[in-house]
Amino acid sequence: MYLIGIDISKYKHDCFIATEAGESIKAFSFDNNRLGFDTFLETLKSIDQSKEIRIGLESTGHYGSNLKQFICASGYTYLEFNPYLTHMFSKALSLRKTKTDKVDAKTISSMLGSVDYKTLHTRFYHINELKQLVRYRHSQMVNRSKTLIELTNILDRIFPEFKPFFNERLAGSAIFILKRFKSRARISKLSTKDYEAIRSYSKGKITYARIQKLKSLAASSVGYETKSDLLLLKHSITHYEDLTEVLDSVEHEIIHLMENIDQTLTTIPGINIISAAIIIAELGDFKNFTNSAQIISFAGLDTSVNQSGTMETRGHLVKRGSGLLRMTLWQITFSSLRLNPKLYDYYLKKRAEGKHHKVAMVHCARKMIRVIYYLGVNQLTFDHSQFR
Repeated sequence: MYLIGIDISKYKHDCFIATEAGESIKAFSFDNNRLGFDTFLETLKSIDQSKEIRIGLESTGHYGSNLKQFICASGYTYLEFNPYLTHMFSKALSLRKTKTDKVDAKTISSMLGSVDYKTLHTRFYHINELKQLVRYRHSQMVNRSKTLIELTNILDRIFPEFKPFFNERLAGSAIFILKRFKSRARISKLSTKDYEAIRSYSKGKITYARIQKLKSLAASSVGYETKSDLLLLKHSITHYEDLTEVLDSVEHEIIHLMENIDQTLTTIPGINIISAAIIIAELGDFKNFTNSAQIISFAGLDTSVNQSGTMETRGHLVKRGSGLLRMTLWQITFSSLRLNPKLYDYYLKKRAEGKHHKVAMVHCARKMIRVIYYLGVNQLTFDHSQFR
């Protein structure tokens, strides 16, 4: 068996090839381009193809995407390692604080001989696309939240009464009014014609009486408008709308990709198609996991354990692994508690046992993971009567 470790970087990759007995075969670097990939493939072809060939690399974001596609297209498989696990494995091998790309490649090669080799294949290309989209969506959601914070800060200066009037939410009709009328002074002079435009946009949700109240608040506001604030307000609204348009487009593409993927997870109460897409994108093939406990660990929802002699203590959540997956699991657990009576009963049971709210929620999230894993592996739809 050959163990091939690759350390990924932006412009070049370092490779180390060894046998399972630890015999070093070759260490070399190749560029992140066609010539470099061909050099890597020639080296692969030069070793005994009748023996098992294991290829390992670190999860390094987009830098390794093209190489992974190339490996699969060339008929080989690979295994990705969490960089933290690689770091800890390296520390266990040596007390020296030596970290180079060549050392990292050798470490990955060594790890391949000590783990269960579960590979990623070309049939999961569409899941890789899904992962890129859901992570991009998350980053743009974060950007939009930051834009709303900036918008709130501006309104606190020029019209502090505006956001409370809309129950602390800046969306829909609130954004429409700010974009159309641009300033507190203009809002204080809303006409009947203006009201008709607002009523039409809000589909009758904003009444004439509420518009009169908003006008009164604008006229008596303690806010102070400056040209710079009004300019920032205009651009913040534009930025918010641009991000919303981007998110709509990305979500549309996610839904389109999900049409070609089994949607078993959407039958679980609390999981919509976007949540299902995030879970599938972050986990990949459920069969890559031996049991649900591995997914719990991957999501960082397991607890740290410290043992010394006869004493054992359990600490806080580890919170390693996929942060996006962990956040999504929290969200779907909250939703499922409202929609699944049996899960809510389980939550109450944990609370009755003296568990803190957050601890009880962790137990519920783990139960959700067990359900997700079982349905995902067996490709079954959710059945309320089987939930226990």
